[in-house]
Order: sequence, then C-alpha cells, then structure tokens
Amino acid sequence: MVYETSNHRVLVFELSGKILTKSGSKGNSNTSHNASCQTGLEGGFEVCVTTSGYQVSCSVCMVTFTEPKQLPCLHSFCLHCLAGIQRNSGRHDVITCPECRRESQVPGGNLKDLPTNFRINSLLDVLAIRDCNSTGVKCGNCDKRRVESFYCFQCCSFWCDECITVHNLLRANKDHRVLALKDFEDQDIEDVLKRPAFCPRPGHEKKELEFFCKKCEQAICSSCVATTHDGHVKILLEEAANEKKLQILSETESRKAKVQRMRNKISQLDESCDRIQTQVAKVKRSAQQFAESMIAVIEAKKQEIFSEADHEAQQYLERLRIQRIEIENKVKMVETAVGKSETLLQRSTNAELAQFDDSQNTTLLKGVDDEREGVDCNLEYLSELIFEENEALKTKAIHEGIGSIRAFLSKTRADKATAEGKGLTEAIVGIQAKFVLTTRNAEGRQCHDERDRVTVEIKNQQGHDCATEVRVQDIKDGSYKVGYFSKETGRCKAEVKLNEEHVPGSPFPVRVKPRKFRPVLSFGQQGSSAEMLLKPWGMAVNERDEIVVTELGNNRVQVFSSDGTYLRSFGRKGNKQEEFNCPCGITIHETNNIIVVDSWNHRVQLFSEQGEYLSQFGGKGNLDHQLSKPLGVSVDNTGNIIVADRGNKSIKIFSPDGHYLSKFGGEGSFTSPVHCVQYEKYLIVSDSDEHCIKVFDRNGNFLYKFGNKGEGDGEFNGPYYLSVNKAGHLMVCDTRNHRVQVFELSGKFVTKFGSTGEKKGEFNFPVSTAVLSDGRICVSDCWNNRIQIFE
Repeated sequence: MVYETSNHRVLVFELSGKILTKSGSKGNSNTSHNASCQTGLEGGFEVCVTTSGYQVSCSVCMVTFTEPKQLPCLHSFCLHCLAGIQRNSGRHDVITCPECRRESQVPGGNLKDLPTNFRINSLLDVLAIRDCNSTGVKCGNCDKRRVESFYCFQCCSFWCDECITVHNLLRANKDHRVLALKDFEDQDIEDVLKRPAFCPRPGHEKKELEFFCKKCEQAICSSCVATTHDGHVKILLEEAANEKKLQILSETESRKAKVQRMRNKISQLDESCDRIQTQVAKVKRSAQQFAESMIAVIEAKKQEIFSEADHEAQQYLERLRIQRIEIENKVKMVETAVGKSETLLQRSTNAELAQFDDSQNTTLLKGVDDEREGVDCNLEYLSELIFEENEALKTKAIHEGIGSIRAFLSKTRADKATAEGKGLTEAIVGIQAKFVLTTRNAEGRQCHDERDRVTVEIKNQQGHDCATEVRVQDIKDGSYKVGYFSKETGRCKAEVKLNEEHVPGSPFPVRVKPRKFRPVLSFGQQGSSAEMLLKPWGMAVNERDEIVVTELGNNRVQVFSSDGTYLRSFGRKGNKQEEFNCPCGITIHETNNIIVVDSWNHRVQLFSEQGEYLSQFGGKGNLDHQLSKPLGVSVDNTGNIIVADRGNKSIKIFSPDGHYLSKFGGEGSFTSPVHCVQYEKYLIVSDSDEHCIKVFDRNGNFLYKFGNKGEGDGEFNGPYYLSVNKAGHLMVCDTRNHRVQVFELSGKFVTKFGSTGEKKGEFNFPVSTAVLSDGRICVSDCWNNRIQIFE
C-alpha cells in the first residue's frame, strides 16, 4: 500500500506489482489522505505515509534502506546494519535477526552473499518516482539529484535530463524504453515493480538473473554460468521459480489445512465448553426437578398419614360417641329410677312402705340392676396412635443423598446418532408406536457403550407428557428399540436424547391419529374340547402375551397365544381344589400366578402360570373374610387382590396370600358390583344393576360416578368388566348394549366399538376385555363363543 502525495490517494498493490485498488482524492474530507499516517511492517521495513511524503526505512538504522539484504526468517535490513550486528556478535558464520531473534547461517561468512531484497529496491524506486517533484531523483550516472528526471526500464535506473541525452545516443540503448517521471501512469508503476532482478556480483551489475544454480541454490546471471558456477547443475530461473512456487503453494496449503484442523479443534473445544455448561445446567435442572418431585411425594405421603390419622381418629371417636350416647341414655334411665325411689320414700307412709313387696322394689329399681354392668366403660379397644418415623429412609437420604453426578467418557456421539421409524412421524392413540435409535462414534460407525443413557419423552404442544409406557430396549449392539403409547390425538413432539443431548432431528414432530378399533383376529367356536369355547367370560393377559380365559359353560380355564393358538387348560366342574362352579373373573398376579373367581363356590382360587393349584380363600358367608357369589377380581399396584363381592354388595381387599385387609361399599353403596380395578389413585367399580361406573379413592371414599341406563354414548345397559388400555383410557364392556365404550378417567366419553351381531367386529354379550403388550384389545364375546382382537 503506497500513499501518493501529489494526487492525495492510496494505491494498493499485489506482491507481483499489480495495482489492486486506489482510493482517496484531494480535499479536507474524512476520506482524503493528505493528513494521514499509516504504518505497515513487511520484512523488517516500515512505510510511514505523511503529508510530507513517505519513508522506507530499515528498522535498525531507521533511515532509508541501502543494499537491503533478506535473512532466512524473511526480515530485511541494510547490509551495513547487518555488518555492524555481525561485528558486535564476534561471529561471522551466524547472525541473529534483530526482529525475531532467530539465528541464521551466513553463506561463506560473507553478508554480501545473502539474498538481495529486490522487492524493497523496486519499492524504493517507486517511492523515488512519486517524490520526484519535491525531492528530486538521484541520477544513476552522475549522482546529481534533479526534479526533471527519466527512468529507463531496461537499465532499471534513473537519468537526469543531461545524462539521458548521452544514454539515448548510444547504439546499444536504441531499443530501451525511457519515460519522464512526470509522465508515469499506474501501469508504468506496475512495470517498475515487476522489473527483472540483476546480478549483484561486481562487474555483473547489468546482467539479468536468468538461471538458478541448484548446487549453490542461488540465482545467477549468464556471466556467472560461465565463471563461478561452471560445472554446476543449472536450470532456468523461471523454472526454478515455478518449482519453488509449487513447493511454497504445497506447504501453504498444508499449513492452511493444519490451521483449519487446529481451528476445528478450537471449535470442538468451544463446543465442549458449551456442552459442559449445558450439561451442568441440565444436571442442576434435573436435580431441582427431582428434588421438587421428592418434596411433592413426601408432602403427598404426609397428607396420606394425616388422612389416615384422621380416619383412625374418626372411627375411634365415632365408637366413643356411640358409647357415650348409650351411657348417657342409661344414666337418664337410672336417674329416673332413683328419682322415683326418692319420691316414694318422701311421699309414702310407714304403712305403705311396710307393704312395699320385693316385686314392686324390683320393678322400681329395674333400671339400676339391669344397667349396673353397662355403666362400665370398656376402652380396651382404644389403641395408642403414634407416628413411626421411617428412619431407614431418613438415613438413606442422609448418607446416599437424592442422587449423584455420573461422569464418564462415552464412545458415542449424540450428533452422530440416527433415529428411524414410523413412530417418529405418526402414531395412533393406544397403539404402540415404534422406532429404532442407532448410536455411533465420532467417525460415524455404529457403536455401543453400556454406560450410555437414552431417554425418550413424548410431549404435546403445551409441553406435557402425552404418552404412557415409553420403553427403550438396549439391543447391546448400538441400536435401541423404542416404543410408546400416545394418550391423545393431535400434534406432539418426540424428544430423543443420548446422554442428555438431542440426537439429529430431535424433537421429531409426530401426528397422532384417533384409534378406530379395527378387528384383526377372531378365534374359538362353540364346544367343549380343547380350543373350543362355551360362554367365555373373564380374561387376562400375562407378560408373555398369553391370553387366559375362563369358561362358564365348561367350568375351566384355557390359555391361548396372542395369535389364537391353544396352549393349555385346567379345571373341571366341582367344588374341590382345582374345580369350578361358574368361574368368572380372572387376573394375573405380579408373581405370574393366575387368580380365578370361583363364583358359585363363593371362593377365589390361586394357580401357578401352568395351572397347578396353589391355594384358595373366601367361603360362603357375610363375614369380612367370606364371599357371596363374587364376580370380578383384579390386583392393585401393591400386589393386593381386589374382589367384587356381589352378594355382599361390597368390594373387599385381600393380601396376596388371601388374608382379609379391608373393604368398602356395603348396603346402599352398590346394588350389583361386578368388577373393581385400581388405576393411579382411583378405585373404579362397575355396578351393573345401577348401570353406572363409580369412582373411589384408595381408602374407599366415594368421589364421583358417571353413566345411567340407556343406549346413547356414555350410557349403559349392564356394564360388566373393566380394563385400562395403554392410552390410560377406561374400557367398559357395555354388555347388554353389545359394545365396548371408552372413557377418560373423568368419565368423559371418548369412543366406542362393536354392535349386535355375529360378524367380525360385532358382539353378542361382550363380558370382559384385556390389553396385549402392543396395545391391541382382546374381547370375550360370550354368547358368540369366541375371542376377538382389535387393533
């Protein structure tokens, strides 16, 4: 970049000398350069642009360069400055660069053999041309400084107006291009900067450097070829320059690639810093959410204890109140008798008192004698209520905390993982949606790390969870099978994360469609042999998706695979062990044991998953542990057995081994309870004769009910068995309306399927439903003697 004083502009050149841009103009505006100062550094020299011109100076002597020599470090200095540095160092073979302090070898110990910086020499000439109007130019022949000067492009030197005449008279110079300095244009400046280099050896000054000695690694002229470098391997200077260009370009590209690699590493480090900060924020957020959830759980448990304490106290207080009322009534009776006795004593004469016989006395004091024992207050049933602290939980929380930070080096990268499958774009309410996540390392190869944490969340537009049973199955080869069940229709997002980082594409937009309950399979026909069915009633599904069915007509239990293949059966008619008289409800315990309601034998029998008899409980009667024509059975989330005791109009809860625990309902609560299931915090009961569904809390306190007799949506005609599908919706067998209705837990109608008939998808007295692991629904079509499966 050169500032042209006379024209008040800046010229910018390529290293080749070609003008790239020019800017500025004469004037006093901010864009003019008549009062500017710019400093640049190129190989150890400075170009200072001021209103008085510009100065090209050596950074050692701070004056204009004379005989600029270039060191291997590419810094340039005056020859005499380098000589002074060499003298002071006391060494002739090595010189230290005053700029970068790098030591360089001096060829032959002679500084004159260092490469001349032709670039600076050319620039000095250009600057001299620009300053000729003010300082004049030194003639290369007579050494006089003149304003009116000329430049010979072949001689590469300046000539005064007197010497140029002599120059032009010489025959050898007749083809030389000579131009007055005042006539120079931009192109002429470029020609000066691109002028050829001449040999610096004494006597060779006018010889152009045309060759390159490969042995000495020097540019030489034609005279050097025949003298000093005779016998050396030589090539044309242009050829050597091209080779050097290719070498420099190759090294430059290599360094660029290296710089890019280092920049990429810097970017990776920055990304890692950002990732660490993000992870820290996520850890804090997760810890906060977990702590809040723990606080909520503790608060809920505290309220449960409060409710339990209030409930216990209410029971005791009620008994005490009743006992108090009874005693108060008896006190009144005794006080009345005593009053009569005292009145008799006060008003009667001696004759009357003497004639008062024992029978009259007994009648008068009857209240006192009869109630003497009743006055005793029996408080033995009162228990002391205390709160037992869960010291184990407290100790565990103190010593183990609420969690821990896990740090590990994973072989996988979240940004390299891929997720594929229909479940990432579409889903159906209550039907399992699936996709596969594949983890990969930094090179993109499939990779498995057992420490990886894959999390999947399905959220609606409001950011709430809208799926149940999100399952992530690790295949142990770098792939994960993911399944989930949508609870609601509309648009949602599937957030898929690997070690708390979103995989590419996450969150995925998913469109959830409503379920149509399409029949896909039907099996069974009327009969008593294996595989045949006679009035199939209760139904349950185990963890292997085996369908277990009770048959009223054959008094047995049959087991089928999910495709309808017969597997095994057990039971026959009777009242002994492993015998049934009208087997109705059936369920699978978490131990895989099969629990069967033996209705007309007024009991519940327990069997192994292979049908081996284990135990029984119940027996006809109206005591707490007894049953009267029970119908439905289920298991709550603590493993207790819930029995709908239809004859006793109550719901009874037994321990897993059949011991009575509690009950709710009784006369006035139910007319004909068929089935009770527990889901979340609710106990849900179907009352067939009242044609409604009743909902209670876990303590048996009534909350609300929905439904009444009818054929419309949300109306029932004899609701029987219940189940909850994968979407968290309640399914009710509307038996005499020959359909299945689906509700939200609040009682809001969702949909229905089925109608009267014998065709596929039609029912004749559907009694119970069961849910397969993939969300398909099994229905016992009782009077059609078959099982139907709906998608």
